[in-house]
Amino acid sequence: MTLGHPAFPPARRRLSLRSLLILVFLSAALYAGAFPIYVFLRVGSATGARTPDTEAQAVAAATADVPRDAALWFAFGLLLLGLCLIAIRRRVWQPLHALEAGLSRVSEGDLTTQIPVDGMDEAGRLAAHFNEMARVLRHRAEEQGRFAAAGELLAGVAHEVSNPLMAIAAHAENRLADPGVTPDQREEMQQVLRQAQRATKLLRGLLRFVRASERHVASVNLNDVVRSALDVVSYRFGVDEITVGGRLDPHLPPVRADAIRLEQVVVNLLSNAIDVLRAVKPPRRLTVDSSVDQGDVCVAVADNGPGVAPDVVDRLFHPFVTTKGHRGTGLGLYMSRQIAREAGGDVTLVPQPDGGGARFLLSLPAAVRHGATPEEAGAPAVGGGGGGGEGGGGGVPREARLAGMRVLIVDDEAAIRRPMAKFLGRRGAQVYEAEDGAGALEFLQGQTPDVILVDLRMPRMSGTELFAALEAAQPELAARVLFLSGDVAQLSEPGNTPVPRERVLVKPVELADLEARVAAFLAGRAARKAP
Repeated sequence: MTLGHPAFPPARRRLSLRSLLILVFLSAALYAGAFPIYVFLRVGSATGARTPDTEAQAVAAATADVPRDAALWFAFGLLLLGLCLIAIRRRVWQPLHALEAGLSRVSEGDLTTQIPVDGMDEAGRLAAHFNEMARVLRHRAEEQGRFAAAGELLAGVAHEVSNPLMAIAAHAENRLADPGVTPDQREEMQQVLRQAQRATKLLRGLLRFVRASERHVASVNLNDVVRSALDVVSYRFGVDEITVGGRLDPHLPPVRADAIRLEQVVVNLLSNAIDVLRAVKPPRRLTVDSSVDQGDVCVAVADNGPGVAPDVVDRLFHPFVTTKGHRGTGLGLYMSRQIAREAGGDVTLVPQPDGGGARFLLSLPAAVRHGATPEEAGAPAVGGGGGGGEGGGGGVPREARLAGMRVLIVDDEAAIRRPMAKFLGRRGAQVYEAEDGAGALEFLQGQTPDVILVDLRMPRMSGTELFAALEAAQPELAARVLFLSGDVAQLSEPGNTPVPRERVLVKPVELADLEARVAAFLAGRAARKAP
């Protein structure tokens, strides 16, 4: 797809529809006025006689041929009307009928529809535009189909990928929590944990980006959106030798929007900048800033590339306009602006000096704050190319936060279940294990744990089936279930029992976070029971 208008197929030039309609109108007017004028002139020429008798005879002679002339004129009119109808039918009715039929076929899903282009008049150009539109829609549908298939494939393997990641991170955290680990071993385990955390952030970002979900408007911190978007594209920074800088305002007020859709906007702006920077020689710089300007919360994405060509600026946010040739869809900036405008904001191109690169600004109105506390003072948006996390076990509290609590872990993979049990046991919990939902039901016949950690995908009985069985037979135990899943979209599939999102832990989850979530869940249940 190029930036220009669609290329019209070669066709013969002919009279435009506007000229044709003017010609038909003039012909009709001439036909309607010519015969009365003809009769008037004939009668007028006969009224110049000297006597009444001779004048009457002259008028009678002059009008004697009028009936014959009227019949001939009427026949000529019928012929002229037929020619006009034929011209209108060929030039107006037939193209409009073909266009209507083409639109009907497209609306039924046939994107291979093409209509004939007989000339380069208005109807011909309309047909050419329709054919180009159908071609673009067909290509976009194919791309969307591949994208959706990739998303489904990624979501399908997310569970299989997240389990090994969680097992690796869990073993590393358990080793870091062991006081007998040597400094060299601790450094190695911290490196293993950082890489597992990096892979985890990338996996979660990809899942958020490709998984279609219902819109959820809430209070959103744009700094968090920017960090998530940077995680999605961070793998490209090192490969393309791009230095990322900028500063996120630590006192940024929240906005009301859908966080996932806003992340798609920022990912698109970042991806566009990365694509542009790949075509220039190093140093390549990408800057991401957040700020507040006159009540709007803003995120600016700038690069030191060649900038946007002047002839493209006015059409940059139009659909199907791209500077990437066949690699681009021409919908990224258009959809980004639509998403921003749905939230009451906008995406604009900020004019830059010649050679100053491109700078895009996402602006959204600030939401009303109710006692929100600013996040801690921040540093640059990102320090390099790719994410590492904090080193694992150092921040884990050492007191027994879960002392005396009974926890049942239901997971079919021992490589995940046993490290979790070992870690929670060190925190004072009494931990029990089950390999699947059927084993958990058997255990629950004689035991009443305080928390039940349930994996979603398991043989014999899945996590959702176990939850549905508990909802029906033992609702007090169903209220104690926390889910573990690498793909939370399963919870919204038809037939599954609705589960509150706050009770879902997305795999791979760090053991320290798992402990904190379990402790918070237990504290919340205790607070609800208190009088």
